[in-house]
Amino acid sequence: MHQQVFRSLYVVQCFIVHSFRLVCSNLYKCRLACITGLFLLLTTFEIKAQFSADSSLQLARKWYDKETIYLRGGNSYVKNNVIYSGGKALRSEFMISPGGLELYLKSRRTRNIALFISLAGSAGTIVSLVSGNRDNLRKFFWVSLGTGVVSSVLTMQANNQRDQAVWLRNRDAMIFMKVEQ
Repeated sequence: MHQQVFRSLYVVQCFIVHSFRLVCSNLYKCRLACITGLFLLLTTFEIKAQFSADSSLQLARKWYDKETIYLRGGNSYVKNNVIYSGGKALRSEFMISPGGLELYLKSRRTRNIALFISLAGSAGTIVSLVSGNRDNLRKFFWVSLGTGVVSSVLTMQANNQRDQAVWLRNRDAMIFMKVEQ
């Protein structure tokens, strides 16, 4: 497509130069024709540069749509308008980015720790309620509240790490675009 545009521009340039040669009968007209022709040539080169920049932008946009991922919750993600799910599929996407993979695994560990703390707090609350010991009720209330807050903070940290891992993975996918060109 771009080659057709460049050929069309070249044909227009040749036509303009040929027309100016025919029009030039004396020196004054020749100078005017040369200045006008030079102006037209310079503006068409600028147009060619713009077409080249537009094609690079379109290529980058196409590559971005094809190769980047975004998450849709737990272990589900979208790549090239196709929905994938499962930890193995997500982990394989991170194989192109060592830094992204490391951060993704760190986020999984942090999420597991938060889940363990949350479950421990919930178990403590249930044991406290079932035992019927009113002396321990206040302690377990505060412990349950504390574990809930700690679990929430760790979950937020895990989400931030996972989001940063996806960003790193997508950045590395865009770097591979330059390598393939």
